[in-house]
Amino acid sequence: MHLLTFLKDFCAFNFPVASEFFYRLYHGIYLEDLGAAVVVHSKDFTDYIRLKKEDDFALKVPLEFNNPSINFKVAAVVHIFYPELAAELKNLLLNIPCAVDVYISTTSPERKATIEKVFSDFDKGRLVVKIFENRGRDIASAFVGFKEIYKSYDVCLHIHSKKSPHAKMRLAGWRDHLYKNLLGSPEIVSGILNIMANEKVGLVFPQYYDPIRISINWGKNYLLTKNFLSRLEIEIDNRHLIEFPAGSMFWFKPKALAPLLDSDLSFEDFPEERGQVDGTIAHAIERAFLFIVESSGFIWTKVDGAGLKSSSQAELDANILQTWHSVLKKY
Repeated sequence: MHLLTFLKDFCAFNFPVASEFFYRLYHGIYLEDLGAAVVVHSKDFTDYIRLKKEDDFALKVPLEFNNPSINFKVAAVVHIFYPELAAELKNLLLNIPCAVDVYISTTSPERKATIEKVFSDFDKGRLVVKIFENRGRDIASAFVGFKEIYKSYDVCLHIHSKKSPHAKMRLAGWRDHLYKNLLGSPEIVSGILNIMANEKVGLVFPQYYDPIRISINWGKNYLLTKNFLSRLEIEIDNRHLIEFPAGSMFWFKPKALAPLLDSDLSFEDFPEERGQVDGTIAHAIERAFLFIVESSGFIWTKVDGAGLKSSSQAELDANILQTWHSVLKKY
């Protein structure tokens, strides 16, 4: 193993600050200060702009006021490649405080049988389990395999059985962070649905897991993302702030992703599965989601579950959230 690679992963497990230092060293990174943001220059990646951590924020969930009842028709679209996580996902979905139809994709008859057994007593709504070819992972399954379902729902959840075998130590808590921020309790889910009740909000995703924050960049995906968005008649360049739902788990309104859902995207657009960690059309689409939301006339926001934030992470409380809703109504 390359010495710098080993040191980067070892220090990520023990000392996040050291991890960022070695990540920058490994990729030849230097920063150009823009005030609230920085331009990141690297020998490996396309230059990118991102917010400084102290100038980033998330809306705090659960909300600290009584939520009005929400009458959304809700679906959860779940990709389960690792059936050993099926029971955990089922229990999380039970935290959705309303009826929910669940659409599950997987990649083999054996996995399908295991998943159906685990979900056999799920009674919150319709359950559909389908097998799709093993390419494009959760992205292709959700936005190609199940693309026809979205016209029937107001709000949807996109989630999957995530593991990160390429960086087990550094990203050991990432899945738990994403799951808890999206589905950690009925109160958290209720708060998210209340946020999405604002007609302007099209997508909600978790605040970044600290060890992944340094990786919020284009990676090897800038041209892939730019070219994919051009297919949807959306133009970007690398002077746009880079933000995306890292890990590809989020709540969304189908109308906010209409350009993607109405596109001619197919399974054939995705490469065969070879354990790729970057540089595929799935990684590009992950970076495209928020641009699609904005082009559709919606905004997006991050949420942070109580007890999950780091001490330096900005957070908006209930009073600010109510003001935020009022401001949005003026536009």
